[in-house]
Amino acid sequence: MNGSGDIDAQVTLPMELYQVIAQRAQAHGNSVSGEIVALLTPLLVQIPNELEVEFAAWEAASDEDWLTTEGMLASLGE
Repeated sequence: MNGSGDIDAQVTLPMELYQVIAQRAQAHGNSVSGEIVALLTPLLVQIPNELEVEFAAWEAASDEDWLTTEGMLASLGE
């Protein structure tokens, strides 16, 4: 974590959470900050997938709304 793309940040954690992260860090041979990065990194991969699913659902609902609206307008013109 000494690369030029790193940013120092300060986070306040409850003591219990810090202790669990410190234990995990020790077990994995990481620093506490390295373990926090390791824990957060998978979330960055997961979030876009969840957003893609949510966007697809929104788009499908929007398409359905348009089809319903077009059907109503067509029936009014008959």
